[in-house]
This record gives sequence, structure tokens and C-alpha cells, in this order.
Amino acid sequence: MNRFPGFAARVIIMLAGMSLPAAAQSSTATRAPMIDAHAHYSQADAEALSPGAVLARLDAAGVSRLVVTSSPPELAQRLYRHAPQRVIPLLGVYDSDANKRDWMHDPALPARVEAWLAQGRWAGIGELHLFAADANSPVFEQLVRLAQTNRLVLMLHGDEEVVNRAFELAPQLRVLWAHLGTQPDPQRLARMLERYPDRLWIDTSVRDERIAPDGRLLPGWRALFERHPDRFVVAVDTFSLNRWQHYEAVVDQIHSWLGPLSAELQARLLHDNAAQLFAPFLRQSPAAATARPAP
Repeated sequence: MNRFPGFAARVIIMLAGMSLPAAAQSSTATRAPMIDAHAHYSQADAEALSPGAVLARLDAAGVSRLVVTSSPPELAQRLYRHAPQRVIPLLGVYDSDANKRDWMHDPALPARVEAWLAQGRWAGIGELHLFAADANSPVFEQLVRLAQTNRLVLMLHGDEEVVNRAFELAPQLRVLWAHLGTQPDPQRLARMLERYPDRLWIDTSVRDERIAPDGRLLPGWRALFERHPDRFVVAVDTFSLNRWQHYEAVVDQIHSWLGPLSAELQARLLHDNAAQLFAPFLRQSPAAATARPAP
């Protein structure tokens, strides 16, 4: 079991939890703070929901921070500029969702990503949709190397072969593997976490029914979370406008299946693990830049 990070990381984690407005803190006083570690803000979302409306949904659900990617990439930066103490932006490499199928064959993409990286503050790159048949894509290789060089998290939506290829190319990379992978299975994930014990994190987004059918956490998943308490992060994944419209209900579902876990483990999955994963970015956040540790 990996130990909890030291004092500096604990300061970052504390700051991350301080960002929820007082009104929202009051309405969710019985809950541990949550970082939603996987969200999307598409053009359709932006047309329906202003940055202020997005923040209102976070407040209603008791979510202190949002890890968000967007298509096109500028939309995540718009959210970040609106609430830099609440938003952790990932650079989405798609102009639209249509690019999910063919981005890995676009030789001009790495140069565009490098230019986007220079134009804003980013905590990571992704979500990249990629599967075994394209794991050796030269475009993917260049994006992996860009992520490692810039100390960015890489969010991957893919199978084991893609995760293995990323670490083969960049052993010091930090990877956030979306959706419990493409084949959610506790034993399969345990093997991957044992292979990459300090560099791989896994999000639970859109797998709530798989983890807890009818709201009951399955023993195999509970044992996995307890065995690897610092490797999992919870998330909603607002892959559609409908998902945003039911945001609070999805967060409620997450809190429900977390219920049987110890308070410490709940806090890790809800908040602390994501704060640790994104600590390099949070250290440079406006909150961290102005705060001082208590004497």
C-alpha cells in the first residue's frame, strides 16, 4: 500500500477542499468534499450552460473541483478562467467528437497540441480514445512524450495495450485510465496497478451500476478499493448535455455506493487521490499561490 503524500501534498489537498462556496458547504455539510475527476464541456454544453451555470451544478452537488476536457479545447480554458480555483483543465485534442475515430492518423495534430499547450494553463491532455490496433501510432507516441515533457496527466480511454504502450514510451508519465478500463474487472485492474504502482490512477466514471448493481457495492470492487486505496478517483463523465442536467443525481449515486467504505477510504476516492494526482498543477493554482501553511 502506498503511503499518503507528505506535508506539502497535504497542504495542496487541504486547499483543494477549501474551494467550495459557503452556501454549498452548508447544504452538503454531511458529505466529504468531492473532486469530479472526469468531465466534458462540449460546444452543445456551452450553448446551453454558461460557466456560471456549470458552477451552480457543482455547488448543488457539493463538488469542490472539476477536472474537465472540451471539444474544442478553448471551452475548458473558458471554464478555467471563470473559476480558476475550481476548474482543472485538460487539453482535449478533438475539434469535435467526430475526431475520436481518426485523430491518431493526423500527423499535424502534435504540432497543434504543442501550440495549444503554449496558449493556456493545462493540467493534462485527453481524453484520448485509442485501442490496441492503433497503440503504435506515431501521433500517439508524440502526444505521450509531450505529456511527460510538460509534466501533464494523460487521460486515456482505451484497453490495456494502450496503457502499456504509454508507459513503455514514457515510464514517468502519470496516467488517468478512464471508466475502469474497457473491461472492468477487479482482478484485471489489480494486475495493472501492481505493474504501475505509482504512475497509474483509474477513474470510476459511468461504471456505477457495474460497481454497485442496485446501489450495493460488490465485494470484489470493495476489496480492490481497499487493496489500492490511493489509486482510484470517482467521476461523473458529463459526456452529454443530459448528463449535466442530471449531475446532482449521479453524484448522489456515487456517494451512495461509497457508503460501506471507511470514512478515510471514501475521502481518498472522493477527493484526496485526485488532489494527489493533480498536485503539480494545484501547486501553481491561484489558491496555492496566495495561501500560506499554518505555523
